Amino acid sequence: MEKNKIIIVALIVIIVALIIGLVAVMPNYGKEKSNLTIKNNDTITQGESINVELTAVNGTPIENETVNITITDENGTTDYKSAVTDEKGVAEVKIEEEDAGNYTVNCTFEGNDNFTEETISETVEIVEEVSEDVSTSEDVDPGAFYSAQEGRIIYTGEIHDAPDGHKYKHLGNNEWEMVE
Repeated sequence: MEKNKIIIVALIVIIVALIIGLVAVMPNYGKEKSNLTIKNNDTITQGESINVELTAVNGTPIENETVNITITDENGTTDYKSAVTDEKGVAEVKIEEEDAGNYTVNCTFEGNDNFTEETISETVEIVEEVSEDVSTSEDVDPGAFYSAQEGRIIYTGEIHDAPDGHKYKHLGNNEWEMVE
């Protein structure tokens, strides 16, 4: 009888140890996978922002969560930044201090009770902000303007894709009309 009690206690200890081991090995069990996306092009102008989108795998924005962003230059110098996602799941970090050149951008969401940790890394080129005075040129459309985002002059009549998925025609003097 005493042997049976020892065997039962030993089995209970083994089962509890297995359960504790599984819980320790599977910390993300029951969490939904998250997704990070850097929304910028491969080239960013000084003064612009890096926009990182945090969503659930199904595309639902994850808001009010911190995304850590490290920007590392070719010499290994790293700038650490963080931002909180808005209602669209976008965290925005302004690029001001970085010199022109190629950088590695690493973005990390450390996860929470509902979503798993996610990391993304991309190489981007940061270019100097160019300021042009288009009002002094005689052969330039007077309705044209310099676009820091495009890094060039936008002329009247040009059609551009917008972040909302529509196309817009430039009417001059930084006025736009949706065409699609």
